[in-house]
Amino acid sequence: MKLLKLLLVISLVLLFGCSSQYYNSRAVNRARAYAIEKMPELSESARHFIKYTPPRMLESLVLAREAPGTTSKKDVIQMCMVWPHPEQEGMYIVVSGVSERRLDDWFPNRVLVKRFDELPPEKKKDDKDNK
Repeated sequence: MKLLKLLLVISLVLLFGCSSQYYNSRAVNRARAYAIEKMPELSESARHFIKYTPPRMLESLVLAREAPGTTSKKDVIQMCMVWPHPEQEGMYIVVSGVSERRLDDWFPNRVLVKRFDELPPEKKKDDKDNK
């Protein structure tokens, strides 16, 4: 009986622990599909670059749902998936969307090509000082 309870607890931890990575992966796949669909002028090599290269993920807070200075998975953020444009030096393909921080309901709403003089640092999930 103890073994059964232990297996149940382990399976629940794995199930809920992996859901965050699942939502990130799903959001990136939606961004890829959106960029390829909305930018028919991209060459075949640029489409392959977007399809198979991991993007930089940049976020900015839109609405804090918890106390100021704290982060919550329920905060509303704008998340941008950014790829360097393979055919235009210094230009980036940016797909933006708004969602809660865990990205379970992220959908792209705009794609654009933008020049960044200095690309902002990517936020890391385990870096608490990177705000």
